[in-house]
Amino acid sequence: KFGWNRGKRIPSIFLTWKREMEKYSQYVYLKVLLHQNVYVSLSVHQKHERQGQVEVISGSAWQGFRRKVCLLVPYMWPRGSVGLQALVILCVGLLGLERVINVFVPIYSRNIVNQLSAMESWRTLAITVCVYVLLKFLQGGGVGTSGFVSNLRSFLWTYVQQYTSRVVQVRLFTHLHDLSLRWHLGRRTGDVLRSIDRGTSSVNNLLSYIVFSIVPTIADIIIAIIYFVTYFSAWFGLIVFICMFLYLTITIIITEWRTKYRREMNTQDNIAKSKAVDSLLNFETVKYYNSEGFEVRRFEDAILKYQACEWKTNASLALLNQTQNLIIGFGLLAGSLLCAYYVTVDKFQVGDYVLFGTYIIQLYTPLNWFGTYYRMIQSAFVDMESMFELLTEEKEVKDDVNAGDLLFTEGRVDFQNVCFSYTAGEISFTVMPGQTVALVGPSGSGKSTIIRLLFRFYDVQGGCILIDGQDISKVRKHDNRDTFMVGSESVRF
Repeated sequence: KFGWNRGKRIPSIFLTWKREMEKYSQYVYLKVLLHQNVYVSLSVHQKHERQGQVEVISGSAWQGFRRKVCLLVPYMWPRGSVGLQALVILCVGLLGLERVINVFVPIYSRNIVNQLSAMESWRTLAITVCVYVLLKFLQGGGVGTSGFVSNLRSFLWTYVQQYTSRVVQVRLFTHLHDLSLRWHLGRRTGDVLRSIDRGTSSVNNLLSYIVFSIVPTIADIIIAIIYFVTYFSAWFGLIVFICMFLYLTITIIITEWRTKYRREMNTQDNIAKSKAVDSLLNFETVKYYNSEGFEVRRFEDAILKYQACEWKTNASLALLNQTQNLIIGFGLLAGSLLCAYYVTVDKFQVGDYVLFGTYIIQLYTPLNWFGTYYRMIQSAFVDMESMFELLTEEKEVKDDVNAGDLLFTEGRVDFQNVCFSYTAGEISFTVMPGQTVALVGPSGSGKSTIIRLLFRFYDVQGGCILIDGQDISKVRKHDNRDTFMVGSESVRF
């Protein structure tokens, strides 16, 4: 007996079935005849996705840092290419040269002011000004991002970056082809493509941010503290140290806190793209069951969830930026007041105040980007997580350690007591050279599965498959598949 849902003429048994199926099914379209010409279309979508419920991990992106670094190490040093290795060494040398230039630019700025105050000769002043301009040309806008040295380093690093990008993409592409047919039948194409795209770019970004942004900034801070303690007083070194410590600490704490929003945003982005790709790939099925409106609503709902996560990410970023600005402002105020006081009591010259202001602003400018670099590193780690999952995906069908070549002579195929998955019992048959054999049976009886076992898309669970008396599990997969012609379900692309 059907219990009718009041006012909707839909049996409650179907509503109960729909609620249960929504927990597990992926894409099920069912049109049920209820009464005469009354139909109900049940479009059940996948709710129990691997990331569909946005099961966001709130932990730090630095968790598993050692494992991530171990996966990155092969890409940090271009093995087998002496030219690229020389470029890496040259880029590191240019990076050290930039640190030296950053120290001398404020010093020469102070010398110009002092020489003008002391009415030095034109020749001496002209030499100082020329050296200062040369240093600024090499340095750029004071932050090491547009100067001659920085541009030269970026240009040379392009070759190393291209090598890294190529190696990562080729390795990932090769690994995906090594995975089993079972994995590829269950994959979400949109999710995989987004993971590959973001993961590949994140590797290059991570290496660039760490080597050319984070490390130089920390080096500049240490050099500045040592310089101010040595040539000014310990108070200036203490002010710089406290400001830097508070700045870095607050940046790390807030960035760690907001990482969960970035991870959730990436998850929703993957879901939205997966829904779009899967719906378009199954265009014909959607048309059969007149579900265009349903698919549009699903896609719009995924976009709204993504935008909600995006707002949280941007709001937390604004909070971080304002906090950083407050710390930098208070540090600059304290140091400037102290330096101005020493000038008024004749402990410092006017040029020393200029040196302090120039050095601090020069230091704070890249430090202001430190938060951005740290966030980019966090984001890169988050973006790489999906790619690392792909790289660590276990290969179901592997070559035996001592796998040899397949010695093809006649072309005899033997299935000996083969068992696999759902097939009932054991299957044994022989195909002689030149013989034509037809596999006949109802849909789902295992005809295609037998062909896939022959190509070794899966490994048998019992028995063995022999080609000219050789067990295909003991020879290389490539040799085995190279022996046969195209299977029954080939797609041209």
